[in-house]
Amino acid sequence: MKYVGRYILRTVLFTAGHNEKYINKAFESDADTIVLDLEDAVPANKKAEARKKIMEVLKVNTDKRPIFVRINPLESGDTLKDLDEVACEKLSGFVYPKVYNAEDIKVFDAQLSLKEKNLNLPKGYFDIIALIETPEAVLNVHEIARSSKRMKALLFGCEDFLADMEGEHGMEGRSLLVPRHLVSMAARAAGIIPIDTPYVKIGDFEGLKLHIQQAKELGYEGMLVMTPKEIPIVKEKYSPSKEEVEKAKKLVLFSLETNEANKGIAVVDNIFVSPPTLSRANKLLARHENIIKFESYLKE
Repeated sequence: MKYVGRYILRTVLFTAGHNEKYINKAFESDADTIVLDLEDAVPANKKAEARKKIMEVLKVNTDKRPIFVRINPLESGDTLKDLDEVACEKLSGFVYPKVYNAEDIKVFDAQLSLKEKNLNLPKGYFDIIALIETPEAVLNVHEIARSSKRMKALLFGCEDFLADMEGEHGMEGRSLLVPRHLVSMAARAAGIIPIDTPYVKIGDFEGLKLHIQQAKELGYEGMLVMTPKEIPIVKEKYSPSKEEVEKAKKLVLFSLETNEANKGIAVVDNIFVSPPTLSRANKLLARHENIIKFESYLKE
């Protein structure tokens, strides 16, 4: 059954759709969301095999986590083949790659509506995560984020972006700072979830922690993970800590007491209680509750 709450996307794990070994490892992992890939991770001569393998997995799958499929983009000519062979009730939706503008998503949205009708599923059943990985997409990201009611998240992809830019990874992520921030701003403005690019240095866990800290400063609430070994670190870093939760509760309580006493200013732990700080505290507590709800659902 499809998860109907707000998605928890701290850890989004992609795995090649034709590789049964990797698929099994993905489902054995503790990732929040699994994406079965039909695009870059699958060679052209393995696409048909991957579609078949994904359907075999979905038919017997009882995992309660959100499961998405990264399909091939419209320009590939394989999009409808992908939908015809893998779309089913067990999927939460699709990751759409190589999006360039809002029109791409609108066309894909229409294709999903037709597929839902053919499968006797409710209109709007399938959700979309848009993969922002080109300079054109970054420049159009605000319109992309608002292009469909199905849109639940924006995922930034750094490698294709840098290739198109003829750029390279810079110190402290400086070559990606602007696009990462534009993607997170567009997602937040549209009320959807920003998911960060993967950290490409496999096994560099200290670097991964710094990467996450920078992303959190930019407003992200999750990332694409390259390997299950990264999941514990990423989950911890993208979950409100006990101290953060207690501080937020304290701030909200002081705000209520201040209002009841008709006081204009309150200070908690050397922080002025103001509308912005109160808003951040309430959002942190809401995220904490959503994580608890999600993890409880998985254990039911």
